Amino acid sequence: MYYFLVIIAVVLFSLQFLFNQRFEESRGESLKSALEFSLYKSVVIVIIMLIISGFKVQITAFSLVMSVIYAFSGIAMTVFSMKAFAVANLSVYSVFSMLGGMLLPFVLGVGFYNEELTVFKVICCALIVVSVLLNIKKGSQNKKAIVYYMAVFILNGMAGVISKIHQSSDLPHSDSSGFMMLTSLVTVAICALWLLIKHKKIPVIKGKEFLFASGYGVFNGIGNLFLLISLVHLPASVQYPLVTGGVMLFSTLISAFRKEKIEKKEYIAAVISFAASVLMAF
Repeated sequence: MYYFLVIIAVVLFSLQFLFNQRFEESRGESLKSALEFSLYKSVVIVIIMLIISGFKVQITAFSLVMSVIYAFSGIAMTVFSMKAFAVANLSVYSVFSMLGGMLLPFVLGVGFYNEELTVFKVICCALIVVSVLLNIKKGSQNKKAIVYYMAVFILNGMAGVISKIHQSSDLPHSDSSGFMMLTSLVTVAICALWLLIKHKKIPVIKGKEFLFASGYGVFNGIGNLFLLISLVHLPASVQYPLVTGGVMLFSTLISAFRKEKIEKKEYIAAVISFAASVLMAF
């Protein structure tokens, strides 16, 4: 059942980037736009988690601290994602984002939670590094791109690291839906305060922009909830490679469907990453 939840999360994550990208195309890539996006998508996640939890709020000091860290890294992830979209296509962005989301939790699980390190896992990590190198285009990207890519790599990885620490802690902590709601509430508070201080008001978004933010909130919130639930039962060194491989494959297919310019080596890289990530489970 937990592998099935991971697969559903993979599909949702593969589609959520479309909402983020369309919002950026409509409202721009400024910090103000990123804060607006984070604010509204987080409001949607709070509503979803409240409904799922039956409007029962579970808060502990440990979960609150972890949710603040998670929220800050999530807001920064949104900012750098929008910057990256301006200089890269969906498949290249996804490579750096998902590799960070895989490798950092993988290292945490093996290094600090005694998860088994097998020859298969080492080989698969090497294969995925190869897939990254295949996606680097010499001289074809804005010079700022590598900065945005590395930021996205680290920040997306932090989501998995924080999730693993929270779900594995012996300290009293919120359940999965409660933690998702807390992180979203903190995100709403940070974004709203930031916008009020900087721009003296909280902008109201309407129409398609609201739909883009809401769509991302639904897909991201439910996807992350499924990962948190599965993380209690599956090792991080297994779960996150599966997520990475699946999302890299589906994101490349989505880019192809949208007729973005994708080179043959990018398709090869996606296939290698998918195969390598699946082998991680063995």
